[in-house]
Amino acid sequence: MEMLVYIILLGFIAVGIVLVVISKKKTTVGPTEETVSKEVDPNCCGAHEVCELDRIKMNPDAIEYYDDEELDEYKNIEENSFSDEQIDKFREVLYSMQPKEIPFWLVSLSKRHINLPPILQEEARHLILND
Repeated sequence: MEMLVYIILLGFIAVGIVLVVISKKKTTVGPTEETVSKEVDPNCCGAHEVCELDRIKMNPDAIEYYDDEELDEYKNIEENSFSDEQIDKFREVLYSMQPKEIPFWLVSLSKRHINLPPILQEEARHLILND
């Protein structure tokens, strides 16, 4: 009987140790201080994507394509003049992108004088905001 009490006591100790180890384990989401480079441009505001987007907007010659060259045929067409088939071509490109790429794609379309259909403007906004 005494042996059974010791075994149960050792079992509780083992479970306690396991729980302590699990609770002490650190789970991190995203970069930690150890993984982030300490070399930061002293002029950097910390909003890299915003700065990059502003830089791209400021350079009229920098047009980046997102495997969407076929959309160039819609240059200078009114945003409300697209057929459902044409809207689907835009939608196919939109949904092939990561949400963080969408603002850059919108700048690319603007520089190429391509108007995004209104329904896709809403969808793009939704995708960006829900990232």
